[in-house]
Amino acid sequence: CCACGGGTTDGTVTLSPTPAPTPVPTNSTSNVTTCTDNPVGWYDRDGPFYNCAWYSENAIINGTTCWDTGDFFENFNTTANQACCACGGGTTDGTVTLSPTPA
Repeated sequence: CCACGGGTTDGTVTLSPTPAPTPVPTNSTSNVTTCTDNPVGWYDRDGPFYNCAWYSENAIINGTTCWDTGDFFENFNTTANQACCACGGGTTDGTVTLSPTPA
């Protein structure tokens, strides 16, 4: 810099070389697994309000919903820990079962 005794007064400017760009990481779809709640539309025996979305939201809020109640309140022969991805259940192979509709 001119203020500290360096720089140039003849108008020429030399740009410092910039580092080579860092390659953008690529995502490999071979390692990506998609989980689907299974059976689709599952909810626990206390009714449609207590579905996989409810278990997921409450697991985030208090961190224990699946741990505390995920093996209880079975419905459609399935518990939250079996049906909901948020609780470690669901399916990753693309095969899903449709929940029976209540009579």
